[in-house]
Amino acid sequence: MSGVTGKSAVFFSTLALVCIAQKKWNSKSRRRKQRADGNHDISQRGQSLLTPTLPYIMDYLKCLQDHCDPYTNPRGHIPLCMSENKLIIELLGVRLLQIETASRAFSDSSVYCYNNTLGLPGAREALAYFLAKHFLCPERTNMTFGDALSCIRPELVCYGAGASSLISHLALCLAERGDAVLIPAPYYAAFDVDLKIISGCIAVPVHCKGNPSEGPTPRDLEDAALAAEAKGMRVRMLLITNPCNPIGTIYTPEVMKEVIEWARSRDMHSIVDEIYALSTFDGQFESILRTLNNELGDNVHHIWALSKDFGASGFRMGTLYTQNEKLLRSLANLNIFSGVSHPMQMMIAEIFLDDNWVYDFLHQAREKIRYSYLLCTRMLDEMVIPFFPAKAGIFVYADFSSLLPEPTAEGEAKFASLLLDAARIIMTPGAAQHDQKPGMFRICYCFVSPELLMMAMQRLDNIIVKIRTHRIHWDNLTPESMSDIIA
Repeated sequence: MSGVTGKSAVFFSTLALVCIAQKKWNSKSRRRKQRADGNHDISQRGQSLLTPTLPYIMDYLKCLQDHCDPYTNPRGHIPLCMSENKLIIELLGVRLLQIETASRAFSDSSVYCYNNTLGLPGAREALAYFLAKHFLCPERTNMTFGDALSCIRPELVCYGAGASSLISHLALCLAERGDAVLIPAPYYAAFDVDLKIISGCIAVPVHCKGNPSEGPTPRDLEDAALAAEAKGMRVRMLLITNPCNPIGTIYTPEVMKEVIEWARSRDMHSIVDEIYALSTFDGQFESILRTLNNELGDNVHHIWALSKDFGASGFRMGTLYTQNEKLLRSLANLNIFSGVSHPMQMMIAEIFLDDNWVYDFLHQAREKIRYSYLLCTRMLDEMVIPFFPAKAGIFVYADFSSLLPEPTAEGEAKFASLLLDAARIIMTPGAAQHDQKPGMFRICYCFVSPELLMMAMQRLDNIIVKIRTHRIHWDNLTPESMSDIIA
């Protein structure tokens, strides 16, 4: 080594050996720590996936292990936190179990082979027809197949494994990691994960200064955008659900047009989630397709799914309509991981084209929703519990803040725990939906039969009466002291 004495060479050689030994020691220490933590078998990305997608999912699973039955298990748990319409499953099941429907789904050789990952050609045509008839031009009940496809081109629609999957894919294709997505609050609790888990986007709640049931104003959106930008985020997208989950109201066409125009003025993309569009029971819903006169451009993207309006969340079947063709080419590659099975596409395509059955099904579904909604809200009125009057959806958003031990998130959590332990019911807490007011809860009244709903509301009434009447100190409110809540 030129210019280095023998002693210096020995010194540097020794130092190098010490560094190597230290590196090996650190590596072994990390492995020992990983083994001790039980995390050595998955990556850091895997670690980030260990948090439940919904904060209340473990309590929900606990309820399912001891589900209430009016006759065989009347003291069991009653979950009212999951937005599923179980009242209409039989209606859909009877139709799908027709022999010719199942036969068509498996008799065509194309269902056994690779095809366009965005959907089979015939299934995409059926979807375009369905969207044109029930979203774009609902007044044209006699619209022909050809007319529908001239309004919505089949090559601009696609299927994906649920609305959540499609929203995640949109975030990945339209935004960068760390970008902000504005969402009017309160909102569906899983949106945070939908946007973050793969694309790394950050959900930013938009809190309305006025009545949240009327929707956000451009000023609300601008304030939220400026606050996000002050934190170093780029505001890239707006995600809005109409009809609103959890409030159950319908935003007017004027509100929707304003928010889209605001987003466009900032060169942002808008995702309009209309997953409850056909579950209306009081009021007229207008789709964004109609509001914008079917001029979505490259920056407005329409989401729908069978999960709510058809009570088929287990089918994992969402739909996207976008006029951004470059986006669709990107999704075609992504959808290899989350496409919908071909037999399922064939079965649902047949349903979409069966006009008489669809109109009758939606009529019966709306009547069932209305009945349970009125049952639920009548009892809330009797309990003197305020709530947002709903016009759509399969839930009601109620205000239990007067019953909390303290007006904080901790007070809300204590009340939720008391309901689970003493009344064996669970509702969706407002904190999980980014509501700033503690004590707001979503009641999913279509998850159970009207008979079970009555039982749950009676338990709720019993616990409210006890809290109001006795004003027992919350430290003494235990399942034992409230053992008579469940009759």
